[in-house]
Amino acid sequence: MTRYMVVLSGLLALCSCDVTDPFTLLRCEFRVESTKDFYLAGVSLDSLESLSSSQVAQVLAAWAEGECPMDFTLNVGIRNPNDSSSAGMDIPATLTDFGWDLYLDTSDDGDFDTTWVCSGSLGSPFEVPEGGETVILPLDVAFDAFALLGSLDPMFVIDLALAIGGIDSDIRDPQHLGRLYIKTLPEFDTPLGPITYPSELLINLDWAD
Repeated sequence: MTRYMVVLSGLLALCSCDVTDPFTLLRCEFRVESTKDFYLAGVSLDSLESLSSSQVAQVLAAWAEGECPMDFTLNVGIRNPNDSSSAGMDIPATLTDFGWDLYLDTSDDGDFDTTWVCSGSLGSPFEVPEGGETVILPLDVAFDAFALLGSLDPMFVIDLALAIGGIDSDIRDPQHLGRLYIKTLPEFDTPLGPITYPSELLINLDWAD
């Protein structure tokens, strides 16, 4: 069977499933899962029970010099709930574009106060299998905390870094991972061709689609 016939057969199969909205082939969901490999001014915050006085001094020294690099990996969970058993064919979803902006809730009094911190993009296509399995898309995050959060007390920045990337990085509540927000306009390659979401997604702790 020629490639043309394979494509035609796939489209006919889709039509036989009464697909009226191509987004029903997708329905991928996103959420913030975790962080790892978190460094603040060169100090690793992963799996620390507490910061030593010398580590605090290292961060404060960097802050006093007008810089405080913050680097970590932000893991975004993606799941494709489509099931080929209901459509009669595989419903793959390949993420091809994921330009993102990261925002951080810097409020320490319960108020919602987000600050843009950095932007990034997808390095290469990312396959999301069908069936609802959660797969992890790692995003490399790097920015100068002093430049963006310079109005905050340095000890607050340390506490904030611990909450989102250090010893508390797996706590899924508004005071920890819930302080991270991603805005993105995903694009997928599907059996019907490229599909771009109609509006930006705001990704946080709960599944967004």
